[in-house]
Amino acid sequence: MMKLEMQTDVKSDVLSLDRYEETLRKAIRLGYDFPTVSELKNGVDLNRRFLLMRHDIDTSPRHALQMARLESSLGVRSSYFVQLHSPLYNPAAPPHWDALKEIISLGFEVGLHYDTEFYQSRNMDPLQGVLADAGALEAILGNPIASVSQHRPASSVLLKELNLHYVDAYNNELMTKVAYISDSGFKWRGQSLMEMLGAEERIHALIHPTSWTFGDLDMEGTYRAVKLQAASELSAEIESIIDSTNLYLRKREQLDQARRIQYRE
Repeated sequence: MMKLEMQTDVKSDVLSLDRYEETLRKAIRLGYDFPTVSELKNGVDLNRRFLLMRHDIDTSPRHALQMARLESSLGVRSSYFVQLHSPLYNPAAPPHWDALKEIISLGFEVGLHYDTEFYQSRNMDPLQGVLADAGALEAILGNPIASVSQHRPASSVLLKELNLHYVDAYNNELMTKVAYISDSGFKWRGQSLMEMLGAEERIHALIHPTSWTFGDLDMEGTYRAVKLQAASELSAEIESIIDSTNLYLRKREQLDQARRIQYRE
């Protein structure tokens, strides 16, 4: 039987923060507005030129913070969506919480990035799962949640029900009345966002911050860099735990020894 080999020669597009800045500056020159997802809850204004920037945080809020700082310096507004069940980051952990709080302080919208498969594989109702997670994220960040974004396609029934509570980035208006583009897989489908600007009046762009953080690396190189970064940070945390535990044990032994001497006296 012939063995099928995985294709590995698909090259990533050139994605970097420098390139992202060039793209944003072009959008500004062309007069695009930059609404947040929740600001379009009443539908799309067909007489308005806008670029809806949506960022799904799949890897690290600290990469998202780099992008948010750049956007803030240019006066650009966008929406960032956070996973609550990611194996790669915990939004309540100090470094990630700090990054998300700074993104909020810069004036950006932060919402929930949910995955219906997480709920379905655990026999949970997806709608109730999203509502509970949105409430939990709101409590963690101490900031109101007004919008959500799905990680994998959700049913139209769920989206209709969910939009009674939050504005979903994949609702019908934002996907049918607006030109949609995504950098998923580190590769544009057809035109890039830079090329689309000026050709389309209303654009909904999904941009993943990590994809643009390591500008000199392709997809595989970027994820390997993320892996090394995460491993280094985890190693440092474990070493810190070892050091603090050793310190605790030494202090406890000194205290126990002092008590033994006291009892003998």
